[in-house]
Amino acid sequence: MKKTIDKFSNFIELYLQYGYLFASIGFSLFLLGYIKNWNWVMEPGGGWMNIVYWERKLENKTVRLIMGVISLISTFSLFLYFEFVSE
Repeated sequence: MKKTIDKFSNFIELYLQYGYLFASIGFSLFLLGYIKNWNWVMEPGGGWMNIVYWERKLENKTVRLIMGVISLISTFSLFLYFEFVSE
């Protein structure tokens, strides 16, 4: 497993633009989770974002909408950077 991780790290170091593509794919997966109402995208608490605090302040649907918009913007910006800016 370590060899695979090292190969992937070396690949990303050589071809940095593909890192933007992989990040775009990751954000699109989260976006799909927000749209399909999957519970794993809304971290139950104690994590680095502590979504529970925001769910108490706002409603679950509002937090999903905000996080979905952030994921959508991130997905498109990273994909556009991969497509047009990187070599």
